[in-house]
Amino acid sequence: MSQKREVTISPTTRIEGHGKVTIMLDEAGNVADAYFYATEIRGFDYFLLGMEAERLPFIISRICGVCSTAHVLASAKAIENAYGVEITETAKKLRELLLMGQIISNQSLVFFFLTLPDFWFPTEEDPSKRNIFQIMREKPEIGKKAIALRNFATQVLDIIGKREVHIVSVIPGGIINPLKEKEREILLKASEDACKITREAITLGKELFEKNWLEFRKAGDYKTNYMALTNKGLMEFYEGKIKVINPEGETLSEFDAQKYMEHVEEKRLEWTYAKFAYLKALGWPNGIVQVGPTPRINVNESAATECANEELKEFKRKFGNPAHATLLFDYARLIDLMYACERTKEILEDESLTREDVRVKVKHRQGKGIGIVEAPRGTLAHEYVLTRYGKLKSMKLIIPTQINNAAINMNVKDAAAEFIREGEIKQGLLNRIEMVVRAYDPCIKCAARSVGENLQVEIRSFDGRLLKVLSS
Repeated sequence: MSQKREVTISPTTRIEGHGKVTIMLDEAGNVADAYFYATEIRGFDYFLLGMEAERLPFIISRICGVCSTAHVLASAKAIENAYGVEITETAKKLRELLLMGQIISNQSLVFFFLTLPDFWFPTEEDPSKRNIFQIMREKPEIGKKAIALRNFATQVLDIIGKREVHIVSVIPGGIINPLKEKEREILLKASEDACKITREAITLGKELFEKNWLEFRKAGDYKTNYMALTNKGLMEFYEGKIKVINPEGETLSEFDAQKYMEHVEEKRLEWTYAKFAYLKALGWPNGIVQVGPTPRINVNESAATECANEELKEFKRKFGNPAHATLLFDYARLIDLMYACERTKEILEDESLTREDVRVKVKHRQGKGIGIVEAPRGTLAHEYVLTRYGKLKSMKLIIPTQINNAAINMNVKDAAAEFIREGEIKQGLLNRIEMVVRAYDPCIKCAARSVGENLQVEIRSFDGRLLKVLSS
């Protein structure tokens, strides 16, 4: 009698958090279905209720150790929106610098440490060798460049945010302390080196993509709607309108950030702790949408900085407009990195950045507010309802991984179907399936890692009996 089988990849490695992939095979050994899901619950939506609004940005940053700055900024913006507060231009520029520091920190981490091994080594390579440490043994200068970029991002966050992780300088109403002239000069000088290193990283990334493109293409694509912040067609991270396009590149809607929750809805499925998000107007599943590096390029016509704009235009020429291939997220992430470095340098060149008008007073009032930024992984939204005493009555968070959740699952299924035929399962399956997941850089939990853990695929019969184990 034929047996149905279940393939489990747990944990999925080189991602932020704890995730698991389950692949269901039919009697013939072909893929019937596949799931990527979160295995732990956080609960921030509940234990912050009743907290004073002014404390929220400091606490909400703990939702993630990797992209904490984006959460701080979205939180502060939501409170200011609820209170009807407009911060100063100086404060906006400093906040944008913090967000650029976040983008540089995250995208350099993901490219060099999490996804570069996927480009550097064959997919059939022993997983124990497919890591940044092996690359550094072969090319030590790559490790030095990765560390230098991360160090620059740390400088930005430490000087302006007053901490490297979980910054404390951003408050409702602006920034606690102004930037000193000496600090501006230090960061400006360092930004020049960061831009140079990033240009070299893009050259490396493009070479590896061209070399491996036919193999990468097998990871497939999943054509959906795409969404991102935009500033009149320019790539934007801190403020702007939300633009949505369909798989053909046609504009479906463009709306103010404050109307975000009118356009995006959440859905729960029983097999995962991570919610799904989709476009209300199209419903589920037609309203499935993607956010992040590739969608940012798909939605926007150009970038406001020179090198990033050149790379963005080349990306569109090479891969289409819109582009759909899953692993292009890794390529597009380098364009994010280039933009962030150039934009950081551009802001720091403004001598008025050291003005002392960085904070305005806020007064408690009852209201609802929303704060949106482009986090490294895509559009991040915080919505708060505050009481007249300035306490949190209710909140709603829609994070990028929720939005990409459906696409990740469909991509995993398509990739599994490509690589698993008639029950034949090889070690390379682990690497290929995880490459698809890593492309989205899902942030499941705050900066969890699986260094030192063995990765296993368990093959079980329909009645749960263990048939075979593949281990890294």
